[in-house]
Amino acid sequence: MSNRKPSASAEAEASRARAWLEEACDLYETGERRRTVQLLLKAALAGVREAQLNLANIYDDADGVRRDIAKGRYWYKRAITQGLPEGAYNLGMSYLNRGDKRRAKRWFMVAKSMGSEDAVERLSR
Repeated sequence: MSNRKPSASAEAEASRARAWLEEACDLYETGERRRTVQLLLKAALAGVREAQLNLANIYDDADGVRRDIAKGRYWYKRAITQGLPEGAYNLGMSYLNRGDKRRAKRWFMVAKSMGSEDAVERLSR
């Protein structure tokens, strides 16, 4: 295992991606959905898990964009692979809201295993 620090260029790229996320969040509050989605996509592609989750929510909820369930679920899964339990919980809600209780339960179980209290509560119902 290496103890090397990330390169300066990797650190700069990560910083730039976090800045895109912050700008997207600010723009979201002003209602500028198109630019919000553009910046979230850049940050999500750079690996910012919070951007992946936010982008998934926007596509799944049709929040200022045309609903695209497949894109929403894709980005939820990307967030999950980076350890974000909210991605698994929200993916479960996506399935539940569309009547697929079996898949919803599966993703709630994943979210629970990742430490989601919301999933624990949902599964107890």
